[in-house]
Amino acid sequence: MQELGVISPTLVQFRLLARTRRVIPVRLKVLADAETPIGLYRKLAKGQPGTFLMESAAMGGVWSRYSFIGVRSRATLTTDDGAACWLGEAPAGVPLGGNPVEAVRATINELRTERFAGLPPFTSGLVGFVGWESVRHWEKLQAPPEDDLQLPELALNLVADMAVHDNAEGSVLLIANAINYDDSTDRVDEAWHDAVARVNTMLQQISTPVAQPVSVLNSTDASSFADRVRQRWAEPEYLAAIDRGKEAIVEGEVFQVVISRRFEMDCDASALDVYRVLRNTNPSPYMYLFSFEDAKGRPFSIVGSSPESLVTVTGDQVITHPIAGSRPRGGSVEADKALADELRADAKERAEHLMLVDLARNDISKVCVAGSVDVTQFMEVEKFSHIMHLVSTVVGTLGPEYTAYDVLAATFPAGTLSGAPKPRALRLLDELEPHRRGIYGGVVGYLDFAGDMDMAIAIRSALLRDGLAYVQAGGGIVADSDNATEALESVNKAAAPLRAVHAAASLQTIAADFSHPSFDDSPSNDSPINDRPSDFR
Repeated sequence: MQELGVISPTLVQFRLLARTRRVIPVRLKVLADAETPIGLYRKLAKGQPGTFLMESAAMGGVWSRYSFIGVRSRATLTTDDGAACWLGEAPAGVPLGGNPVEAVRATINELRTERFAGLPPFTSGLVGFVGWESVRHWEKLQAPPEDDLQLPELALNLVADMAVHDNAEGSVLLIANAINYDDSTDRVDEAWHDAVARVNTMLQQISTPVAQPVSVLNSTDASSFADRVRQRWAEPEYLAAIDRGKEAIVEGEVFQVVISRRFEMDCDASALDVYRVLRNTNPSPYMYLFSFEDAKGRPFSIVGSSPESLVTVTGDQVITHPIAGSRPRGGSVEADKALADELRADAKERAEHLMLVDLARNDISKVCVAGSVDVTQFMEVEKFSHIMHLVSTVVGTLGPEYTAYDVLAATFPAGTLSGAPKPRALRLLDELEPHRRGIYGGVVGYLDFAGDMDMAIAIRSALLRDGLAYVQAGGGIVADSDNATEALESVNKAAAPLRAVHAAASLQTIAADFSHPSFDDSPSNDSPINDRPSDFR
């Protein structure tokens, strides 16, 4: 248990740890019950490249225990023209080019460390996104579609400094990771003193008072929102692709294929304001804001509220939660119950869900101890802020010869975003969709150097770059799918992040001086919490 107000480890302890570890989190726990995750992000991260904010809201909008604020990254592992590259200083012993997913594996193995007892689940590691196109390094596929967005295949920050907001205790854990970059035993004392100085800098930043004005949202009509949304893929061509997908199903090539399309709109708001609105209007198990630069120095951000995990690894336990089948929330308790009952009884939804549960079992069986894979929750209705889903839970015991990276490779991408059987569905998507998916259908989250992993599927997410917001969404096509219904489903799934982008542009902030009202750009947020041990913890 980390004590309040005490730097840990001490210099003497640090010297001992440095003999066997290349990454040591130097930390200080402070009581900061007046702070919020949003406020900490503003004070510490300030939206700079290499920073992030990760949170989790359970059903009913109750916030989980920990919120993670990435303050500074030492380097970012990304891609340039399909090859791995590092922005910033790469640690000794890791690949500087070549296959990017192998570079992820090598980095995790090279900097592997033991978990420190009593700390939050994520203190050091790689954090960011692995995009859809990364599947080409694990599956043999044909030439990809047009790369119109020119995004990196992945971007994973090597975390240097971060803050963990404990919503239950009202405390903040400030962490400065001492990373042995050259894998030598020199300058150990210097590394500890440097980490302590960084912790103290963060402490000074959160201790400095700043104005916390209150934001209000200007009302905007629905027609204005709809008029701003554009599609790259014309509606007739999109519907024709659905028809071709159904033909492939009838011919026995696949059972299901998930066809998606991308929407875009102008974005005048900051990524933080988009996140604030999304956090307020669509709280989900995985909430995230990442800021990056690509290899050419172009900044971009990812903001999302995903309801769905790809896979979680905690110790030797592997957990995945297939989600398939949905209904909107009802306007009353009675209507909500009726919709839930309808969802449970829908034969088509149940059949699709069962297929994806079987796919999840097969995926994690590749890396789990034989006989350990089990379905512990089956087709339960879970309710979120605006939607309810059929959800199952599949668990297994990680084989001793495997790592969290192997679990990611075995499960990526989610069957709920490709279709089944997965290999043929992936090839079919290359034929049907005109553009590369980018972040959509990939994953966001972290690979901890202690061996754990928590990855959400990148859905209900917006890519923000150069004054534009891109949101992609789709649905599972089966033989008897109705084209109009599928088209509407993609619109509905894209609506939450698109509306957040639209609304964020109209945020106005009332200054604290009520005698002379003015407008600024600072947030204030308070949330209920619980000690929910899942998602981004």
